[in-house]
Parts: sequence; structure tokens; C-alpha cells
Amino acid sequence: MNRTVRRQFPVFSLYGERVAAAAATDPLHVEDIQSRSRKYLWRIARHRHTGLCQCVYVAAGPVIAELEDTEVRLAGPVVFIIPPGTVHGFAFRAETQGFVLTLDLDRLLAKLSHAQQAPVTRLFSLPRSLVLDGEPALVLRLSQLFDSLHREFSEPDSVLLPVSGWLACSILWMIAAARMDTPSSESRMPGDMNKMRRFRSLVEAHHLNHWPVRRYARELAVSESSLNRLCNSLTGSSAFDLIQQRLALESRRRLIYVAGSVAAVAADLGFKDPAYFCRFFRKHAGMSPSAFRRREAAG
Repeated sequence: MNRTVRRQFPVFSLYGERVAAAAATDPLHVEDIQSRSRKYLWRIARHRHTGLCQCVYVAAGPVIAELEDTEVRLAGPVVFIIPPGTVHGFAFRAETQGFVLTLDLDRLLAKLSHAQQAPVTRLFSLPRSLVLDGEPALVLRLSQLFDSLHREFSEPDSVLLPVSGWLACSILWMIAAARMDTPSSESRMPGDMNKMRRFRSLVEAHHLNHWPVRRYARELAVSESSLNRLCNSLTGSSAFDLIQQRLALESRRRLIYVAGSVAAVAADLGFKDPAYFCRFFRKHAGMSPSAFRRREAAG
């Protein structure tokens, strides 16, 4: 029997540092783009972080960014938002300037009120690139805040003080408030953020089991309608859509990195009917699984 062979994504805490070797006591880490990328000849290969988010701010200079199966070629000022588990990579140039903010979002958001948490949670609901051309005031404020955060984080006692966390929260909230559609009149119940994080954790653990929305709602001790209202409020998508998006993301990953037929990939993903998997994939990717594989192989 042939075994399916998967090319593994490296899993890092910080790029080049294995998770087990980087048990940080601080909920964030910030560094300038030059300091780490120079060691790797300006190329940060595709990898992912378990439980950590990143906000990559390119203030000036060119960048090629890979977010899952999408590649973009941009120049600063631009912000890249990378939720936990997102496969990503970067190619910088020697003249590229900016900062990389790595954070434990749950711990960092504890510094904000529940109303302030909502736009940041929505910001990190999907990987995205935010081009800041034409917004000089926002760019100036972000550059100043990142400079301050970098200096503060470099202080030997920064882990004992809350200043770095406050600055990081200010940066994320400013980006979210400026670029995301976040109705300020909507009040948030204190448990909403925790419920949303619990829902995402359940989806991460069980999307291959094809749980229906009612099963997730039951695990969270809420009604289906309440779960859908929560998801729509915080992300703009229904609970069903978020589940399907996660399954579609896993489908793209495995078609790229798992050797085997489309039917075998479909079975690994929990689809009993390969034809149904092909229809599902076409709906989300705009092409058949085979066409997607050919496109990625041609690279």
C-alpha cells in the first residue's frame, strides 16, 4: 500500500527558532525587518506559527509576500496580518525597512476593553495585506509607534513593565479602526470574545470531522442563531462560512503539500464522495483541484 507523503511546514515560534526552544514569558516580540532577514539573505521561507499572530509592517522598500497560496508583490507602506497557523513567507531587499510584531493575541487583548478587542479580533480573522498608500497620517503614526515599541522592547526590564503591551495594542487597534468596517455603536457582551476564540479552537480541532453548526453551538452551550450572530458581528461571516473557509484552506494546503490522488486527498479531508469534494473546491477556489495543483506546480 502506498503511503501518502507530506512536505512538512516548519513550525516556529520566531523564524529560525523552534517552538521548544523559545518559551517566552512576554506576550509579544518586536524586531526590525533587517535584523533577522539579513541572516537569511533577505528570504524568509514558508513556515507557520502555532498559537502566535504576526503583524508585519513594511514602512518602505519592496516585499514579496506569500500568504497561504497567494503571492503578492508590493512596496511599503503596507501591513501584513498573519493569524495563527497561516503558512507564510517573505522575500525582502536590503533596502526594505519596517518591523515584525509577533504576539500571543489572547494574552495581549486582555489589556483592552471588550469593545476595543472586537476590531482587533476581526482584523486577525483572516490573513490579509493592507496597502497604506494615500494615508500619510496613518503611516506617520504607525512608524512613530513602531519606533517607540522597538525602543521600549529593547530595554532590559521591558518584560516587567506594561508599556510594550500598551504600544502594541495601540498599533493593532489603529490599523483595525482605520482599515476594517467596525460599527462602534454595537455593544459587546464580556463573553463574546472568549466564545469566538473557543469556536475557532473547536473549528481548528474538528473541521475534518465535518461537524454541523449545531454541534459547535452545542459544545459552546449556545443556540445556532446566537453563534451565527456572534460570527457575523465579529467577522462578517456566518459560522457555516467560517467552517467552510477553514476546510477550503486545508484543502488547498493538502493539494499542494500532500502526494496522492485528488480522491485520496478528498478522503483524508473527510469527503466520502470525490465528486462532491471537487464541487466544494471549485466553489471556493474557482477551479478544479487538478487545475489548482497544475497551477501551483507551475509556480
